[in-house]
Amino acid sequence: MDFAFSEEQEMLRRSARDFLAKECSSKVVRKLMESSDTYDEGLWKKVAGLGWTALGIRKSTGAWARFSTWS
Repeated sequence: MDFAFSEEQEMLRRSARDFLAKECSSKVVRKLMESSDTYDEGLWKKVAGLGWTALGIRKSTGAWARFSTWS
C-alpha cells in the first residue's frame, strides 16, 4: 500500500501550511483560546475563500459551488 500523498493532496498540504503560518500564528491561536469568542470571522472568510469549507463535498452533488464560496 502506498500511503504517500497524491500530487493534489501535497499541493493542498503545502497551501494549508503556508496559509496557516501566515494567517494563524500561535499568538493568534492563543488569543482566540483565551477569548470568550473563539471565532474569527475574518479568518473564516479567508478559509472559505480558499474553498476549504467544501473539501468534503463532491462536485457532483451540486452543493460544492455554494460551500466553496461561503462567507
